[in-house]
Amino acid sequence: MSQHKDLPKGSRIDDGSAHDEHHKQGIGRRDFIKNLGLLGAGTIAFSALPLNSLLASPLIQNALKSAGDRVLVIIRLKGGNDGLNTFVPVFDYGTYASYRPNLKIPTTDLLALNTMYSVPNYATSLKSLWDDGKMKVIQNVGYANPDLSHFTSTDIWDSSQMGQTDGSGWLGRYLWDQNPDFVTNPPTDPLALQIGGDGNLLFFNEDNLNMAMNVVDPVSLYQIAQTGSLYTVNGNAPCYYDDQLDFMKSMINSTYYQSQAINTAYNNGTNSVSFPAGLGESLSLVSRLIKGGLQTKIYMLTLDGFDTHAQQDTRHPDLLVEFGDSVKAFYDDLQAGNKDQDVLTMTFSEFGRRVNDNGSMGTDHGTAAPMMMFGPAVNGNGFVGNDVDLGDLDIYGNLKFTTDFREVYTTVLQDWMCMNELTSDTILGSSHTKLSLGFDCSSLGMDDIKTILNYHQLRYDNNKAFFFLNLPESSTVQLDVFDLTGKKVISTGNEYYSKGIYTMQIPGIDRLSSGAYAYRLHINGKLESGKLMKQ
Repeated sequence: MSQHKDLPKGSRIDDGSAHDEHHKQGIGRRDFIKNLGLLGAGTIAFSALPLNSLLASPLIQNALKSAGDRVLVIIRLKGGNDGLNTFVPVFDYGTYASYRPNLKIPTTDLLALNTMYSVPNYATSLKSLWDDGKMKVIQNVGYANPDLSHFTSTDIWDSSQMGQTDGSGWLGRYLWDQNPDFVTNPPTDPLALQIGGDGNLLFFNEDNLNMAMNVVDPVSLYQIAQTGSLYTVNGNAPCYYDDQLDFMKSMINSTYYQSQAINTAYNNGTNSVSFPAGLGESLSLVSRLIKGGLQTKIYMLTLDGFDTHAQQDTRHPDLLVEFGDSVKAFYDDLQAGNKDQDVLTMTFSEFGRRVNDNGSMGTDHGTAAPMMMFGPAVNGNGFVGNDVDLGDLDIYGNLKFTTDFREVYTTVLQDWMCMNELTSDTILGSSHTKLSLGFDCSSLGMDDIKTILNYHQLRYDNNKAFFFLNLPESSTVQLDVFDLTGKKVISTGNEYYSKGIYTMQIPGIDRLSSGAYAYRLHINGKLESGKLMKQ
């Protein structure tokens, strides 16, 4: 069997007009409104979305509060970052140089990270972060049968789903799981904030709701942060068309109902260091909002330009300098506010680059690539996973992946977000081995909470729903099920269970109409709630 789903015409610069057309395909793939972010955390009603605010879960809220200072920042290196020219394998430099007669980094222009890998001498900020013990690199990250289309591969990374996706992203499913009353009782602070990045699936839940607040660029976020709204409304429009424009501006402003929280955090925070332009402008805002007390836990930023089919000898160095300088300034600024320990930064790219250069001072679409983790939380520098093996390429001349990207996601969900294993597996759609990335949840006292969250798991089998109960002690259990109006449609009353493992089928669910419901489960007075689907 081929090691690729396909090698699409357009993945190489040699494909000419087909390559240009391949990029144009992304335009219009996502709904226009999604690109604007107006289906994000706004005030528009969504009739298909469940949960009454009375079902807010104190248990989950307490768990979130315990891990509540932790923030995840994701930086997408859009286009496909070249891992071999980011972390040069000096242990096999001869083979590397033979594949890259035009693009190899000379040994005299390298800064050693260890005896195995070096970075180019212009990547001084990355070297500094490494020396400070704030950087780990996960090698050869990818997935089986890789797709070399930018758009398809991005969907796979965003959704964590192979093949046809359901339109949801792994972080959208995570945020929905943690905030089941998001629609009826929306938070005052954005759950997630995305700056740039058009039309991706990352924060959409299974009901096609964007769980993040989206802004098209840092300029828009500055406007919101400084004024509390995206657009200025004149209020004294001289003509009908200006009046209509003011109305549209007011409507758009109303969708960003969490703008006041951003404005407050911006005014409460300050930047203590200078940031470079580009990515640095976005990270300066993120740092200021974190230091100012915004309760947003996930930020997503994009650095574009890594599709280096040509002129990589000048473009890639500029990108690495911008990236490294921005991330270093970010952590210097957070450290000045004593917030750097709470922030983990993770990079990803939809794929890597081909091992050999292409004769046009560039590289074409490849497969496996490194992911980077930054912050004091990684507890020292290091490379994770198998080393790159230039002597064992696939039939297309690409690196073979040795770490599934979902292993990284699993580690982040369980050891940074402090999510229990069963729920993490459900969100990602499969079970994956965790990596040793230097952080865990033991310092947060999360073990007891994770045990409590493992008391129950909602499962489905043959159009029936039941709870898997793992009770560490004798317990009284009561289950209530509500429809979307808040009416109680099922109640078991208090039932006594001895210590042990039980399967409790939800009684009377066969009498309910198909659709979404909410459940509330009492276990020894502890309250848990969530979403229940009747097929």
